[in-house]
Amino acid sequence: MIDFEGKHIGLFGGTFDPFHNAHRQLIVSALEQLPLDVVLVMPLGQAPHKKRRISLAAHRYEMARLGIDGLSRVVVSDDEIRTPGVDYTYETILRLKEQHCPAAITVLVGSDVLLSIDSWYRVKDLMGEISLAVVRRGDDDIKVLENKAEETAARYGAKIVFFDMPPSMLASSDLRRIHENQGDFRDKCPDSVVAFIERHRLYSLSPVYSMVDDDDWERLVALEGWSWRFISQERRVHSASVAQYAGKLASLYEVDIWKAIAAGLLHDMAKEFPLEEQKDLARQYLDDETLFLTLSDDLMHGPAAAKFISKTCGKCEVEFLDAIAFHSTGRGDMSVLGQILFLADKIAFDRTFRRLDAIRSLAEDGNLDDAMKLCLEEIFTALKYSGVEVNSLSLNAYRKYAGGASS
Repeated sequence: MIDFEGKHIGLFGGTFDPFHNAHRQLIVSALEQLPLDVVLVMPLGQAPHKKRRISLAAHRYEMARLGIDGLSRVVVSDDEIRTPGVDYTYETILRLKEQHCPAAITVLVGSDVLLSIDSWYRVKDLMGEISLAVVRRGDDDIKVLENKAEETAARYGAKIVFFDMPPSMLASSDLRRIHENQGDFRDKCPDSVVAFIERHRLYSLSPVYSMVDDDDWERLVALEGWSWRFISQERRVHSASVAQYAGKLASLYEVDIWKAIAAGLLHDMAKEFPLEEQKDLARQYLDDETLFLTLSDDLMHGPAAAKFISKTCGKCEVEFLDAIAFHSTGRGDMSVLGQILFLADKIAFDRTFRRLDAIRSLAEDGNLDDAMKLCLEEIFTALKYSGVEVNSLSLNAYRKYAGGASS
């Protein structure tokens, strides 16, 4: 991690949904032309102005991380993601100054931001804390931009400079539409970002987010930010992928989509707790010593997460907590939400196990019991190959679905 104390930071914030070549070129151009020691790329958490549903934070953070690969003096920050509430640049700047004591901060923006700067939160106070570096976006009229810069400097005491980058008309919204329509955008994003988007099917699955109402969506954003500190980035990406796929399945089975996405986001949040803490929480949740003793160490995190969530977040529905508690093992009396989470954990698009397409097809075609049966068979095969004994809860689940499945 770069030490920011006494450094001149260039702050580049945005949704990065997705991170594309124009984002990367802006960073390169800023480092070449401005007196910056480092550029801090900061995906936002909860947007103050954007009404559309943006991708989950873990996916956007990962695209930014992949997108800057190979660039020196560039760091991706999760400051706004992990900070509760709506993200305002002014408050972010104050946190950066308090935590890192930089010599100066220059906020890097496109020309469209300059033209809308008057709508920013506490804009006069913000301009007293930073300088603004503006790059022309598309074919914006440079004279209009210069006039706006002079007006902004006079009104707020702003310090504004311009820098150049090769012309680009790339916009994240256009790239999302291209992907949703199964178009090719391999020359528009860094190759690693394209591979990530295609593997995780980010934008073909994202329409499910629009099925969640505004209040529930804000709760999901807050939940992801709250759980962020407990797990590594690899685990966050998996959880976001499970959440997105669980939301898709919930939409097909008339299950509360908010619950499915939330369960996906939180299902692994205890997996990196110390093992003894996992065991203590799991024992409290199960309240059944015989059942607790059937769990191997690597299966403690489910009931541990359920107990931690119930203790930390207050009253939660038993169906929701049980789905999380038994997402690894399954059991004989699972709710539809529990089945959805169990399957999403195994067949979300970050997974690469054998026969996943067959299980996905069954689940997406309305054959949930058949999907459970085949998924459990695949798990048993993998465990046998590894010399690991099958948990009794999983065996009980299989007996139910083998007896009730149509195949």
